[in-house]
Amino acid sequence: MMNPYQHIYDEQVAFFKSGATRSFAFRKAQLQKLESVFRSNSKLIEDALYKDLRKHPQETYMTELGPTYEEINVQLKGMRQWMQPQTVHTPLYLLPSVTKLYPDPVGNVLVISPWNYPILLTFRAVAGAMAAGNTVLIKPSEQSAHSSAVMAKLINEHFPAGYLHVVEGHGVDVLPALLENFHFGHVLFTGGIEIGKKIMAMAATQLSPVSLELGGKSPCIVDATADIKMAAKRIVWGKLLNCGQVCVAPDYLVVHASVKEKLIEEIIFNIEKSYGKNQEANDNYGRMISDKRFEAVCKYLQEGTIRYGGQTNADDKFIAPTILEEVAADAAVMKEEIFGPVLPVFTFTEKEEVLQLIEKNPHPLALYLFTTNKKTEQYFIERVQFGAGCINETVYQIGNSNIPFGGIGTSGHGGYLGKFSFDTFTHYKGVVKKSNWFEPFFRYPPFNKLKHNLWKTVIGRK
Repeated sequence: MMNPYQHIYDEQVAFFKSGATRSFAFRKAQLQKLESVFRSNSKLIEDALYKDLRKHPQETYMTELGPTYEEINVQLKGMRQWMQPQTVHTPLYLLPSVTKLYPDPVGNVLVISPWNYPILLTFRAVAGAMAAGNTVLIKPSEQSAHSSAVMAKLINEHFPAGYLHVVEGHGVDVLPALLENFHFGHVLFTGGIEIGKKIMAMAATQLSPVSLELGGKSPCIVDATADIKMAAKRIVWGKLLNCGQVCVAPDYLVVHASVKEKLIEEIIFNIEKSYGKNQEANDNYGRMISDKRFEAVCKYLQEGTIRYGGQTNADDKFIAPTILEEVAADAAVMKEEIFGPVLPVFTFTEKEEVLQLIEKNPHPLALYLFTTNKKTEQYFIERVQFGAGCINETVYQIGNSNIPFGGIGTSGHGGYLGKFSFDTFTHYKGVVKKSNWFEPFFRYPPFNKLKHNLWKTVIGRK
């Protein structure tokens, strides 16, 4: 039986081999077209995200469409320069030569994107792959069904299938058929750790290189010197974006014992200031993506003492913003990525206690620290391995295309955004071009002491 994706894979391979994607003019026109298609259909996208996740239109623009437009603009601004061959240093013993790196597209790219930020986490990666001169096959999550359908409509109707194409369907059916049968120049997966392991194993059958953007337990540390009112406001914002379904959301709070009560009071104040006392009735507050996620997050509510919140409604997939105290460090809520509006709270008096807690779930995708002490900043930056993070802020790091979005260890490997995206989807061909006007006789046999000493001289070891 023929692979159902053979035709689209063959079409993309042929399109890439035709050379159509290589010119600056083509890449620029296609990126501009992508932005134009999204801007012209922004209402369609907003409606889909509301149906999937109850996202407010402002949140959709702030965290999905706006950053996608910005990333397209970053690629457009930098692409011409990034495409140019780069002259690099040539060591003495290779002279007279010139060495250059030639940026070359990796070919056919597969982007496997998640449900929590369907547009953002698909098309910021796709923009980089396009800028680097590749074709792209896109597999969005079936869980965000309305958003996936809109992506398929917009991409498949406006772009040649050999260049950009969205494949819908259940991942368990689609991904093995793609990864185990076809080689891709690069595979970028965003999602959970367990599925990430499977993606990597499947991609290995065809030796397809993989970037994994995973999750983890991202700590939020508040020390005694922090601006507590500002910290509370920014923690609430970062934690409750998309109803907590954010891979870089503050996953748990570690606050100095001396300021714990003041911070919790301010967090509760800011929850109610942003979403009211009845969050279920507030159209700014989102919902769980599915019944399965709702049930998973609800289980966490039993693993500590509820200081605030805890209300749920299964029919509406609603879970109130919840603060949990008296949580055991080995509870499930502290072993699994929460991906919901539940915030466990721990206290510390010495910085080493924070490190010990983080080490139970090492390599977080993000780290957040609220402090006004520079030595404390340096302490945690040096001692914790994490993907990226913020000082006195949450989530903002993913909005800067000058730093890579990616993890380390169990939170993933490989990074993208801006020039990092271009590099991820590019192979740099190294070429040494030798002049013919001089040929060192001592490189050739028969060897003797003179030749040996000359060779040691030119490589700087005599």
